[in-house]
Amino acid sequence: MKIKQYIIGALLAVTGFGITGCQPEMDFYHPVNPSEGNYYNTQEHLVYAVNGAYNILQRGGCWARIMPFILNNRSDEFVFTAGAAGGEPQSVELSAYTVDGEGGFMVGGYQDMYVLQYAANFALEKLEQNQDGAFNLENPTDKKLYDRLRGEALFLRGLSRFYLCMLWGDEIVDRNNVPVADDYMKGPAAQGEIYQNMITDFQAAADLLPVRSEVFANSNDVGRATKGSALGYLAKAYMGRPLLDGTAGAGGAEWALAKNVLKTIIDSGEYDLVTNYRDNSSEDNENNKESLFEVQFSQSQETQGFNPAANSDQNDWVYTGQNTMRQLEMSISNKTNCWWNSMPSIALYNEFERDADGKIIDPRAYLGMWIPDGASWRGADGSMWPYTRIFGDDYTVRQGKWFGTRKYCYDWWQSDPNKSGINDRLLRYADILLMYAECCIETGDEATALTYINRVRERANNQVPSSEADAGLFYTIGRSALPSAEDLIAAAPTLGKVTASRDGSIILPGTTINTVRRLLKHEYSAELYLDGWRFYNLMRWYNNPNDPDASTILENLEKKYLVQIEQTELSGAIAFNYNKHRILPIPSRELSTNPNMKPNVAN
Repeated sequence: MKIKQYIIGALLAVTGFGITGCQPEMDFYHPVNPSEGNYYNTQEHLVYAVNGAYNILQRGGCWARIMPFILNNRSDEFVFTAGAAGGEPQSVELSAYTVDGEGGFMVGGYQDMYVLQYAANFALEKLEQNQDGAFNLENPTDKKLYDRLRGEALFLRGLSRFYLCMLWGDEIVDRNNVPVADDYMKGPAAQGEIYQNMITDFQAAADLLPVRSEVFANSNDVGRATKGSALGYLAKAYMGRPLLDGTAGAGGAEWALAKNVLKTIIDSGEYDLVTNYRDNSSEDNENNKESLFEVQFSQSQETQGFNPAANSDQNDWVYTGQNTMRQLEMSISNKTNCWWNSMPSIALYNEFERDADGKIIDPRAYLGMWIPDGASWRGADGSMWPYTRIFGDDYTVRQGKWFGTRKYCYDWWQSDPNKSGINDRLLRYADILLMYAECCIETGDEATALTYINRVRERANNQVPSSEADAGLFYTIGRSALPSAEDLIAAAPTLGKVTASRDGSIILPGTTINTVRRLLKHEYSAELYLDGWRFYNLMRWYNNPNDPDASTILENLEKKYLVQIEQTELSGAIAFNYNKHRILPIPSRELSTNPNMKPNVAN
């Protein structure tokens, strides 16, 4: 569902509302021209209302630009680059744990999550009004589409609640309605209220939404939310309850509830792992059988493109269209027409399994990063650049420490790299299998957990079709040789260790993979790296008293500033402090606009 039409009636209603305390400007009614009062009286236009909510996911404050930074830079998987330090301090602040409420990333991300909530509530209200009887709810065909649209809007509202709580805590504004004059200065919800509301949204959406095969049977609906989308996020919420519900402390995860939901997804037969791991982050094979929900992007070459020097508005579709800026900002060295503001960390690079000669044997590392002995990249001259050329010349001394991100990026030079059409996969089936394995561990069934971990590992061993970038690499010639979960535990390697190159001192000790629980954490990292879930997972594990490693789980974040120095020689990052850095600060603009809002622990 690469939604290419921005329907005026929908977007006029949703894009003028951002920071929660801001009142929209006065609207003037015209009796003939389309307006909110006379537009939403057909089924087609009510579909557009829901499409308008989907469109918000493509805004600059969401996945077009800011959300990938917010979700990935705070983890131990990314470090900032000299380019970012010199030109994009907001991405640096996220990675360095020095972010405050003043920056545009805070304003843009916070604002657009509330625009998403507003748009979902707007669509729900228009559906409830059912103006002029647009849907005959006595007609089974009409009722089926009506329920599906309600389910999509409920899912998107639940999504806004999930990410708002995950990122800014639960003492923030929450609405089940489009605000009216008396509601613009609403204060924070009571602790635990938003969690219960998101659970209700995901449950109701799952009850209303059809399964993937039914929705995707119509090519015009490919990419819409389905029952699996809602159930997947419901399970995420249950497992992350200590982070999302202010009334639930450490140990408050709902393992049994999450396990039942995940088993429902697995037993549905609607999803499976794709053969080629690369298909989960390229423009090929989008909305595939592994995907539970994606943000849809299309290359909008007719747009002007985001230009900070011209003070262009990253939330103006004149500039961003339906493009994502990942290629420009998070991909490959700035020798390649990209800004390259973040790069994979040495800790992540050292997480992958190796042979006796120290060479990485996990194809997922090469299929998602530009690293030594890995894939090549086609430059502007048409030739294939190996890693040594991508990071050559003045960068040669950094080889083995500097890496590029291949995930969600093209394998070739782009004349306008801020116009990428690669969908952002928010949730996929591999994650569902690993989450189910985690629930099995928590409910005392490690044997079943190993079965599901092995399913993910076995896919990693699949032979991959040869491409220009991967030509001649071992995983295109035959199956790879990752050991089974059981054999890896028996071998008990230490993975993720980082040593200082100057004096050989240990920066990060790594983890010895000698238990099923530790193996699962490794598999999450190797499979889902830079997909936006690492920080969330670390916070969950830290809040799990059942985990023997809970007390040390944050060491990679606490010492990330040392990894930053080792990898880039850039200082300025500080040690992660859970009490302050687990959530982001409320934007100062929100605090100054809405007198009923209050700072959080991060302010």
